[in-house]
Amino acid sequence: MQPHFDLTEARNLIAFAAQLEGPTPPLAPPPIPADWSVVFTSPELGAFDNKWQLWKNSQANEYAVVIRGTVDKPGSVILDLMSVMIPASGILPVGSVALPYKLAEDPKAAVHLGFVLGLCILLHDATNGILAQLRGLPPGANLFIAGHSQGASIATLCRSFLQYSPLLADKNFSYKTYLYAQAKPGNDHYGRDFERVTGNRDSGFSVTNSQDWVPQVPLTIQMLGSMNEPNPLDYITNNVVFEMLSKSMEAMHGHIATEHIRKHLPQFAILEQVLKNQNFQAVGVSPALASIEIRPTLNFVGCGTPIILAGTPGTNPTEPKDFFWQHHAAMYFDLLGKVFP
Repeated sequence: MQPHFDLTEARNLIAFAAQLEGPTPPLAPPPIPADWSVVFTSPELGAFDNKWQLWKNSQANEYAVVIRGTVDKPGSVILDLMSVMIPASGILPVGSVALPYKLAEDPKAAVHLGFVLGLCILLHDATNGILAQLRGLPPGANLFIAGHSQGASIATLCRSFLQYSPLLADKNFSYKTYLYAQAKPGNDHYGRDFERVTGNRDSGFSVTNSQDWVPQVPLTIQMLGSMNEPNPLDYITNNVVFEMLSKSMEAMHGHIATEHIRKHLPQFAILEQVLKNQNFQAVGVSPALASIEIRPTLNFVGCGTPIILAGTPGTNPTEPKDFFWQHHAAMYFDLLGKVFP
């Protein structure tokens, strides 16, 4: 597994993602290379309708974890909308279960709550989860982690989990990550941690169509508290007016976060059952759900070494109300061929 952007790898992985997404006419389904085949397809898992596939290269000790993006189902859409941030490392209380997790070294790193919950289900489902299937792979395998749209955001967090978790350390896998149309998965501290892990090794790439709106969300609001310290604005924040403004923003943010959790308690209950049944890591007894620490930041950023595809402005010629025309996996496959002929 070579540490650089590889066009063949990039086109293969987005072709896999397009097959998982399903047909998007009038775009032609990308061809699947003859030496790759699906060896596992999960059912839709948990409360958020998450799904993933495991692919195998018959000519090499290579495998690919490919995570599906948002689908037109309430649970899947809810996952995207839970766009508040929690610490990138800590203990996640879900019902009666407390799950330890680590996605970054930086203590200021924070990540999208919805994407973390989706990742927990995909990883820990006792039969159909990623951990259960990867345990059966041969040691030393080369493993691609990829996803499109919501799947790209979850794949980003998945790569971080595999970096820091001891659960598969004995397998000695090599990792490479391709992320397509990634919605922003965390704050700038998380993004830098991810790029230290992957970008410094030239092994984590975020492929973006310049005309696609999904990589622009969640919307970013950078507040003074997001800044590294010391900085000149520390003097401003001592001002009474700025202090009142900052506290008001934090109070509003805290209210929104609490409402998020209250509104989606049914989804948390389903996730609780998944975590109770998993047998991969020890879990503790959880405090109340309200104890989830919501970080007072909306400083969302994209992650990974950027590979920019210059798209052509326009809409779906056969379906004007296709708001995802520039976003489809098949569009990304076509653009890769045009930008890198």
